[in-house]
Amino acid sequence: MRSPHIAGLLVACALLGCGAAVGPGASNGAKMGEALAFAAIAGAAQVAQSVAEQHARNSAPIAHAGGVAVTPACDNAGQYGCLSVSGNPTAAQAPEAELSDDDARDYVLGYVNGVRKLNGIAPVARDQALDAFAQAGSDELAQDHEQNEHMTLHAQELHAASAEVQGAPDGASTGSLQDQLAASLLRWTGEGAGGMHHDTLLRAEWRKVGVGIVKSGGRMYFTVDFSG
Repeated sequence: MRSPHIAGLLVACALLGCGAAVGPGASNGAKMGEALAFAAIAGAAQVAQSVAEQHARNSAPIAHAGGVAVTPACDNAGQYGCLSVSGNPTAAQAPEAELSDDDARDYVLGYVNGVRKLNGIAPVARDQALDAFAQAGSDELAQDHEQNEHMTLHAQELHAASAEVQGAPDGASTGSLQDQLAASLLRWTGEGAGGMHHDTLLRAEWRKVGVGIVKSGGRMYFTVDFSG
């Protein structure tokens, strides 16, 4: 079951109509990432979640599954369903399928391009060689826990202007990969103008992006590389 935090962000996206901004050929991962970016930048996630919860309280459920009731009686032009909890709230729920490696990288790509689009900056595209470079960065981070050391040691391997941002040196806390990525991405853009991660994501000269993700001991080590 999708976490309430991510569900709230995606509901906010539905309210904002941001799904239309993603091209029809985009992967589900990219669409989710861009939805997260639009909702986060708009600051609408908490409001949207409250609206959905209020609708749920005011609507009589008509369908049930695993303790969750769904009703279409929402004043939202059919954009999303209302949810309410019924029965045993502790009943076991089927776990949400983990993102594949490729979907996870597309999720990050969608988020980055969503933020860039909202700031009037051209999108970036995933690059296979840069993905491999970023993956090496996450491998190293998982072993030595030295944040930003990878680019310092290996920048000469990239033959264009480049930059690298990495997650916490001790990795993201336990949880689903989607939640771990979302928490890191939201924290980076939440720095605002002047923040190292925020400003790196929004530099106009970037044309390519690479994403490296390592899961080790329940922690997630995260690297994103950009080049012109």
